[in-house]
Amino acid sequence: MIPIQQILVRCTEEQLESILSSCQTIMSHMEFVTGHTSLQLAGDNEQYWKIYGLNCLVFTELAARAQGKTKRNPNPLMK
Repeated sequence: MIPIQQILVRCTEEQLESILSSCQTIMSHMEFVTGHTSLQLAGDNEQYWKIYGLNCLVFTELAARAQGKTKRNPNPLMK
């Protein structure tokens, strides 16, 4: 299995921003549909945590790139 970090370092900034936006939208929809707050969902819903984790990983990658700590790796994962 390929770690998500290895996928994220190959994404462009635009792709990362799109993923970040999508995570936030899904989390908001989950709150709306269930009628629960984010804290309630975080306590009860494993899927909410998975999306939240992805959101954090993408944000961290974007922040590292903005600070010049990492750069995009354009090499394919598999040859």
